[in-house]
Amino acid sequence: MERYRISCSICIFLLMLITGYSQDSEQPGDNQEAYSFKLDYNVPESPAFAVLDANPTTIMRASTPQEIITQLASNFLSGNEVSPGLAFDFNPYFTFGGRLKNVKEYRNNYGKRFLANLQLSFATINSMDFPDDLLFSGGIRATLFDSKDLIFDQQLGQDIDNALLPNDSDEPGPMNSDDQGTVVDNPALKQAYINAKTRYMEKAGGSLALGYAIAGRARDNSFKTDSIVTYRHQAWLVGQYDLGKSGMSINGMIMYRYDQTPQTTDNDGLISGIALRKYGQKLILSAEIYHDSMKESIDFGGYAEAYLIPSITLFVSLKKETNAITGDEDVILKPGIKWNFSQAKK
Repeated sequence: MERYRISCSICIFLLMLITGYSQDSEQPGDNQEAYSFKLDYNVPESPAFAVLDANPTTIMRASTPQEIITQLASNFLSGNEVSPGLAFDFNPYFTFGGRLKNVKEYRNNYGKRFLANLQLSFATINSMDFPDDLLFSGGIRATLFDSKDLIFDQQLGQDIDNALLPNDSDEPGPMNSDDQGTVVDNPALKQAYINAKTRYMEKAGGSLALGYAIAGRARDNSFKTDSIVTYRHQAWLVGQYDLGKSGMSINGMIMYRYDQTPQTTDNDGLISGIALRKYGQKLILSAEIYHDSMKESIDFGGYAEAYLIPSITLFVSLKKETNAITGDEDVILKPGIKWNFSQAKK
């Protein structure tokens, strides 16, 4: 009987977790739509680019992703002239009709929050590793938890509520439209997001994410069934902890990779390392060091990410890599751009 009661208690607890049961009182911003809490900031790397070694960094982030991101990179493989690569990342839950009633449902329902933070990724590049082939990849990434998820920022919810409410000195209301349909400027809302970014940078907290990606090649650029082969699989776990007011963050990653490229002496092995990041309002700086057991090498890299244009992020990195043709080690400059197509805050 005691075991039965314990089993029932566990089942009830799990059911409450899945259905989002909560006795919390109404919090500021609970009825806001989730996209209202999005910032174009600290966007994670593309899983599909990662398996192609096209990301500017090796050690990935564990932070919460955004709904739709494209990434464009060029000159990113071993310093050789290659065609640009393109990656497209999106959230399948929202793309295929999933919905959240409001922020409160996101906060209280772990199941839907997990689905809302899934990231599917697809990419394609040309590479000197396989000069006659077109490389392509796909990947998936899941955020297990993120204590700095901006949707849990109740102060931002309160600020949004206050900014959207009309007042006696501001008619017809900060976010209402005039007779011509022109949106009225709302400095209070803009300031709310500036303050939210500052709190995000200065808040201590951690996050954990895992992912899997697969890379293939279309031999002679042919997409016939017998011309398509896979050549790489990888799975990884990454953790991140932000230290707080210093604006510093530590990332650690361990990745298992199965590889069939000509440059690898072993078919499988581990890539592991750490990265140290410094957050600023317009700039994120990063340095990383990692060990590749397949090449039996220790490599390093530096990275800068600039937020100068709304929805567009410019980035550049310096990485120590092995030249695909000569086998020599070079320090390579790798520039690129991220374009955030997620539904922006108004």
